[in-house]
Amino acid sequence: MISGYISSRQELVDLLNGYLSTRAGTLDIFFGSNIVSLCVDRGFVKGFRVTEDEHVYEGYKNKRSLLLYKLTEFFERPEAFFTFREEKVECIELEEPIHAEEIVLQLQLANQELRSLMEKVITPMAVVRVLKKFDDFDLYSDREIYQILVNSPRSLVEEIRRLKSLFSEGYIDISQFNPVKGISEDAGVEYLFKRVELDKVSMPTIFESLQLSGFSGLVQIVSSDAQFEIYFKKGKLIAVYPYSIEIFDLLLSPPGGSYLNVVDIKTKIIDLILLKHSENKVVSGLPGSFVEMGKVLMGMNRERRTGMVTVYLEGTKYYLMYKDGILMSVVEDGWDGLKGHRTLVFSSVGWLDIAFYEPMENVRIVCYLFLINILYGILLKHAGHINQSVLSYLSSSDIFKHEEGVITYRRMPKDYDGVFAFLHFLLDMSYSMLGKEKLGEELQIALQPYRDILRIMKIEDYLRLPEA
Repeated sequence: MISGYISSRQELVDLLNGYLSTRAGTLDIFFGSNIVSLCVDRGFVKGFRVTEDEHVYEGYKNKRSLLLYKLTEFFERPEAFFTFREEKVECIELEEPIHAEEIVLQLQLANQELRSLMEKVITPMAVVRVLKKFDDFDLYSDREIYQILVNSPRSLVEEIRRLKSLFSEGYIDISQFNPVKGISEDAGVEYLFKRVELDKVSMPTIFESLQLSGFSGLVQIVSSDAQFEIYFKKGKLIAVYPYSIEIFDLLLSPPGGSYLNVVDIKTKIIDLILLKHSENKVVSGLPGSFVEMGKVLMGMNRERRTGMVTVYLEGTKYYLMYKDGILMSVVEDGWDGLKGHRTLVFSSVGWLDIAFYEPMENVRIVCYLFLINILYGILLKHAGHINQSVLSYLSSSDIFKHEEGVITYRRMPKDYDGVFAFLHFLLDMSYSMLGKEKLGEELQIALQPYRDILRIMKIEDYLRLPEA
């Protein structure tokens, strides 16, 4: 297998006419938001596949027009990652093979004509309305421009020119615009608040407003020595990273100079963008010199993976989020914050991470850790001699550790059994030492300052033990 990056139309021709002129196999081209796989044989294209939808496209009448149409995106922005493997795959077979040079010549002309047509119709998903009847008008009525182009018996260029003529002569018009189809979609990244000083706002009020509005996205809280990201999904607070109890004190009494950002993100992207915090990356910090990016992109697609590829480049990170092998969104994380893209916007790689999907919600375990430390503090206050028992318990735990007087997780727990067991251990010990009434008083005193924070965390939802 070879893999690399092409940055011009001529390089595509050179690839097909040069290296591939004596080989047969599959050339996968990843450009913008599309993957087109060309089944090549000694410089000729004999068939193709388009992402995972090849079976859908089998019913289209003009397969050559479909191929050329899909490749016009490359001519708008001639940059692409590619891989070539000397193995044949199922593809949509063309009636006649096309030589690489012929494809490029046709694409140049089709691209110019299509750009001219888009000035009239705006989007290929525009639906045509017939105003005056003409020969084969039924092939145009209530159809999208895209459907007309790839079903026409004429060549792509001829049909584009005919459509322009029909519009100009008043035979057809646009009745409506359907949503743009594609494998990639904007993550919907939008800053609702940016760099708002915490001492000028009420965090409980902001959180309650986000919950009531069904907000999906994240709240970034930044201080001089810490940064937290709090994630919401349809108004529910689902995750806090890092999963440290410091977030409770930061929300309660933020240090001077702290600020917050509130970033709206599409709901369907939240579970994927959370993977940037994954501790179970299958690849972590791999330098770009060790891997071809094209192989990574095609591997995610061919194996139908759900997950995230993070690309690091010159102080900027790019999150490539996949669902079932389809690139859902690209989010840039740079010096000016988060920004969504519909296409890839980089050509080189500094280093990269790969994380496959896993559940990343963790508010429950953060709340439990907070309660564990509250109980631990009460025990130390009234019975310091039992600290050794607690430390002994922690020393044999693969979930918890003791660090600078605070109980923390070694890593995010995969289940709650061990967390429940330790919480019950501390509760039983506290009850035995203080009794029910005294323990209740101490808990009320310890939790009182955090009452608003606990309310927005909805901690009562996480105190219900699972049914036996």
